Amino acid sequence: MFLNTSKKKIKKRIFFIFIKYIFYLVIIAALLLFFLLILNFVNIKNVYEKALSGKKNLEYTISLMREGDFDSALDFNSVSQENFKEALDYVEKIKKNIVINNLSYLSQQIEDVHSLLSTAYLLSESLDEGIKFSMSLNDIIGPETNFNNLSSFKKEELIKKIYESGPELNGLKANLDLALLNIDNINYQGFIKFFKNKIEDLRIQIQSVNQTMKSAVPMSELLPFVLGYPEKSSFLVVLQNRDELRPTGGFIGTYGILEIEHGDILRFDTHDVYHLDMPVKDRINVEPPKPLKDYLGIEKWYMRDANWSPDWPESAKQIEWFFKEEDKLLPPKDQINNFKDEFDGFIAITPDLIIDLLKIIGPIIIEGEEYNQNNFVDLLQYEVEKGYEVLGVPSWHRKEVIGEIAKEIKFRIFDFQTQNFYKLIDTLDANLKRKNILIYFKDENLSEIVYESGWDGSLSEVEGDYLMVVDANMAAFKTDRVIDRKISYQINEGSNGIFSDLNIIYKHNGEFDWKTTRYRTYTRIYVPLGSELISAEGFFQDKEPEIYEDLNKTVFAGFISIEPGEIANIHLHYKLSETIDLLLQKDYYSFYIQKQPGKNIQEINIGFNFNKNINTYYPTGFYAEKYGRQINWDTDFLMDREFIVNF
Repeated sequence: MFLNTSKKKIKKRIFFIFIKYIFYLVIIAALLLFFLLILNFVNIKNVYEKALSGKKNLEYTISLMREGDFDSALDFNSVSQENFKEALDYVEKIKKNIVINNLSYLSQQIEDVHSLLSTAYLLSESLDEGIKFSMSLNDIIGPETNFNNLSSFKKEELIKKIYESGPELNGLKANLDLALLNIDNINYQGFIKFFKNKIEDLRIQIQSVNQTMKSAVPMSELLPFVLGYPEKSSFLVVLQNRDELRPTGGFIGTYGILEIEHGDILRFDTHDVYHLDMPVKDRINVEPPKPLKDYLGIEKWYMRDANWSPDWPESAKQIEWFFKEEDKLLPPKDQINNFKDEFDGFIAITPDLIIDLLKIIGPIIIEGEEYNQNNFVDLLQYEVEKGYEVLGVPSWHRKEVIGEIAKEIKFRIFDFQTQNFYKLIDTLDANLKRKNILIYFKDENLSEIVYESGWDGSLSEVEGDYLMVVDANMAAFKTDRVIDRKISYQINEGSNGIFSDLNIIYKHNGEFDWKTTRYRTYTRIYVPLGSELISAEGFFQDKEPEIYEDLNKTVFAGFISIEPGEIANIHLHYKLSETIDLLLQKDYYSFYIQKQPGKNIQEINIGFNFNKNINTYYPTGFYAEKYGRQINWDTDFLMDREFIVNF
């Protein structure tokens, strides 16, 4: 009994001694941790101070750049770079701390700070390159404020600089890519999470600049060629009226011949397309595509209807063929082109480009009429359809006003102040994305650049699901201006494949007048090659759609007619080709919907319904709703869109 009690006391004493030593060890460890953290407080304080100084100097840099004081901007940016570099050095010292390095919660916060400071340093480095590039351009331009006032030598020197700027711009783009990668590495743990909104704002700004740089790199390769460097360039330009929609953007009412050498426009004259077509109507005999014959009611094919293929490179080749053939056949009294060289490229534009240019260059006055961003399309259509009669202008000369508008816009653009040229670049970039400008070059390297940039208006070759809806106005006047469209596309995964439901809704908001009638369109729906139509509704007189292959796609096509005030709906139900099924085996699905040039659809709805849960999806910026196996997007359709899910 006594022995047992003694053993218990001994065990109890050992236990308390053990607890006491554990307590001492914890106290010592805590004191050591506190001591080590105190030692790093100086480093943390230095990181904060250097980062704050770097931020202020970076802001000064940007402010001075806007004022055009590049020398001072370079000095301040150099200091900001040094600030961020020193801050990163202090972070490296903190990371070497044994305690912090072994506490994942703290070490992750330090890594987040490191990523954020690395982003700031890369931005400062990018600004340094940008300032030096701007200074080199400024040295060439000198005191002149616009391109028109530059001598031919200065223009050539400036274009040469742009021509050689590829490596510099690629370097800038690489830095921005790295900056975005650093932001993506931030986990937002600890105090960093309180700055998440500001960091996300920074990400958006960097992405915006990065998108501009993404366009600037190919532009730096294309712009010199367009400006006639190193040799003269010649282009056939067609103006497409999107109020009378055709496959590549609109009816070709006017064409122009543009010649540029070293930045000087040697020639840019425009002509009514009928001045080329009509004099040869009895001399040329080309069978038109069957839909043009059936629904437009024409027996012969001319240049004005040559943009029948929705693929701009294909249509451009067809337009060139008609131009050459008709130009050869023009009677001597109707010779208007005086062009025997070869075209280097072909450019198609819609009125939206002119509207956007008028936004930045301001209104222009032609023959006493003011054309501005709000009235351009309506006023021009009135002048060439009705107004010429009031002025007593012969119908043969009714479109000469377009040439006068083109000359004035050309002058105003080249008279634009050089420091504001970025506005022009942004406008061109936006219109290229929205397909208000289509470009096709004969040069293979340049052709590849515009294809990769998505500027050539060709039908895209994609691995996954695909859709393009192509309307062609068939003798419906300018009725497209009052047609609202909506596209709804839903896919469902079944036991034996993937099935698509496509609804194309047309709403006719007009009434009968001199430029509006019932809407008549021959509609082609391009889908993945090998897709099988199951059912179709909505075509004229409930006819079954034509089914054929074109441009490596399967096409469902038919005609519809819509009275003013009415709504029409084309509904197709089809099974996608087996090649699309294979995507699901990779736990991945993509859908690319391509915009028809000249068509601005404000609303599309895209929905996916699969047999397994969706993990991640893109894009995340639009209004998207995900429910396990389903996802829906609602967005506009002003440019090509891609939708991706991962399982």
